[in-house]
Amino acid sequence: MYESAQDAIWVHGIDLARETDFKLGSLRVRPPRCEVESNGVSETLQRRVMQVLVVLAQARGSVVSQDDLVIRCWRGLSVSDDAIYRCISKLRKLAADHPGSYAIEAIPGVGYRLSSPGHIELGEGADSRKPHDRRFRFLAFVALAALGALILLGLMVWNGRGSAPEGSSPVRVTVRPFDTLSNSEELRSLARRLPNEIVNQLGDSQIEVVLREAGETTRSEPGLVVTGLMRDDAADVIVAVRVEDGATRAALWSMDFKRGRGQASDLPMEVAARVADVANIAIFARSADPPLNDNSALSALLQANDMIRESQSDWAQMIDRAQGVVARHPEFAFGHDVLAVAYVTASERIDIPDRAKAMKEAARREANLTLKLDPADAGAYVVLSWVEPTYRGREAWLLRGMKYARHPKAPLGALYSAEASLLSDVGRLREAISSQQVAHATDEWGAPKTAQLARAYANSGNLPAAKATIQKGIQLWPNHSGVRRVRRYIAGFYEQPSEALAIFDAMDAQSPSGENENEIWRSFIKAKATRSGRLTAGTALRIREAAGQEIISRENELLMLAALGETRQAMEAANSALDEKRFESWVLFTPVTRNLRQDPGFVGLALRMGLIDYWRETGKRPDFCINPTMRSECSPRLLAALKGN
Repeated sequence: MYESAQDAIWVHGIDLARETDFKLGSLRVRPPRCEVESNGVSETLQRRVMQVLVVLAQARGSVVSQDDLVIRCWRGLSVSDDAIYRCISKLRKLAADHPGSYAIEAIPGVGYRLSSPGHIELGEGADSRKPHDRRFRFLAFVALAALGALILLGLMVWNGRGSAPEGSSPVRVTVRPFDTLSNSEELRSLARRLPNEIVNQLGDSQIEVVLREAGETTRSEPGLVVTGLMRDDAADVIVAVRVEDGATRAALWSMDFKRGRGQASDLPMEVAARVADVANIAIFARSADPPLNDNSALSALLQANDMIRESQSDWAQMIDRAQGVVARHPEFAFGHDVLAVAYVTASERIDIPDRAKAMKEAARREANLTLKLDPADAGAYVVLSWVEPTYRGREAWLLRGMKYARHPKAPLGALYSAEASLLSDVGRLREAISSQQVAHATDEWGAPKTAQLARAYANSGNLPAAKATIQKGIQLWPNHSGVRRVRRYIAGFYEQPSEALAIFDAMDAQSPSGENENEIWRSFIKAKATRSGRLTAGTALRIREAAGQEIISRENELLMLAALGETRQAMEAANSALDEKRFESWVLFTPVTRNLRQDPGFVGLALRMGLIDYWRETGKRPDFCINPTMRSECSPRLLAALKGN
């Protein structure tokens, strides 16, 4: 019998990283990756939805009360019935998409029960022990913890350090009801959903979250306070959100979110993801050693972090904000980390070589200073890998970072994402997917992690997972440049022509600013579909011109030419890009560029880029040279080069 809510109080909440894979009918569930797989096709679930699925499966057919779900999946936080129902609805939709896997039954006034054909196959690591066994383990754990606490207290008294260091206590986030200026019941319903969605997202992190009820008028609160105002006009729904200092009510961060009325239902998820991201950075800064308690500096830090997350091109403002934080608080390690990221971003966007080099050296200096102040800062290792010119140099910094880095959450996710990028750049795409999945799980509020995971799925041939992942990105970050870029990529190279053209039409309707680029994509898709020699030649010329004018990237130029069968032009474009600057080499290892890997000029290109040296020195060959289904792409000339002949 599954334990009651009272019994469940002592049971640890669902830690997906510690849960083993299990089967539900035709589905294999992989909790650490937030994935379900059926017939070789994977689909990603939201973390909270996966937690609810794990709890229901572990009940082995018994009824699980809503209180149990809140305790184990939300750690007892105040959440509405609507938050639970949304998770159940998503799980029922998943079951409908995979008939014969499982079903979820609602028991009115009691809870939910999951049933599955045959036996629910839970792994050995799943929570399948009897309650009295778990109680015994828990009591032993409590005894050991109490003993450890007494020893620690004794050591603190002995050393004269009886009080906790400043900033070490948990920071509370109070989410207040959102006001609305609209009489529309639909918008009022959205306004009621917003605080619950924010609490839902924040509940995934170690944060004390309080959901205030309407009418409570507390003026001073500990920690952070989230407030919001919703309004509408003729075409759009707008939500103005503020994160304030609870004690002074000074604004630390604010942003307006806008959606067309047809897409307004996704606003709560977008707002919640962004607020959760901001709250985590703010709480990390205030809990650091030493803490950043200066509200003005914290606000500047959050603004700089916004620019980094949004991939904004205004690197001068990014540097200005970060320099202000460092100037006022040189002892705050993460401030130097953010400044290093700003410098390296500037180095990639400056066309003057000497200035770009100076920015790169400034980034290296700030990253090294960060590690002197805090060797566990993940972002510094990422920056140092970015400024390294060789693949092995990049790899060395990333491996060191994965050994020593512990925080903050967003840069830690970036560390694994950078590892995935490196693996993709050297042709190890299968390994790259695992690293990118870890990156996404570590920092699910980072739009770039979602976009890069979608691209990794597409390049591995898992189009359903790619489409599901990028769709999630569109829901949360509809205007993020990285999300839109990967949406173009998946549509242009992997969708059917009619579907791809419809996607580009929708993108134009949503944001006309990208029409010039989208028009090049449309020309490419039509040429690829018709296979007309005359149309292909004209389109190839347009692609080359667009890349020269920076309407499309050099990577997309190479990919489009390869997809059109213009192998010679694609190789010319790759070598030309190398003459100007280093391009991202992952494009050489996709299904689209198979013809380039078979071209005699590929070995020379790989030599120029340092790929041959990496493969030869590490013994780690690219997928297409070790995968039996792809070995025809690994030419005798390349094999000879790998052997040093």
